[in-house]
Amino acid sequence: MKKIFLVLLCLWVFPLEASHIVGGEFEIVHLTGTRYRINLILYFDELNGSVGARDPSVDARIFRKRDNALMMEVFLPLSSQTPVHYTQPACSNGEIVTSRILYTGVVTLSPAQYADAQGYYLSWERCC
Repeated sequence: MKKIFLVLLCLWVFPLEASHIVGGEFEIVHLTGTRYRINLILYFDELNGSVGARDPSVDARIFRKRDNALMMEVFLPLSSQTPVHYTQPACSNGEIVTSRILYTGVVTLSPAQYADAQGYYLSWERCC
């Protein structure tokens, strides 16, 4: 009886859901003095993505490369969402629909705090 139960349990199929971020990139744009605009640009799959995966804001983090020390958390609110227009629309056949989602914020990066010769990196992760 236990073996039959185990086989039935293994055959049971659980539905899974996933959302698709096609890609993304960070931009850091110098504004003036020590002020910078940080942009997170995500490309979102509109056909297979879940609406709940589109966040109203994200929290990115700046780390020092030398020792991976957290230097700053950066709040980036959703700024815009625009459709991606493909250069060869015939290739997508309407089966690929992607949006460009922009999260953006302005930060001050003091030279006294950001002077490590090994540099820094910016990171964001999304879970669940």
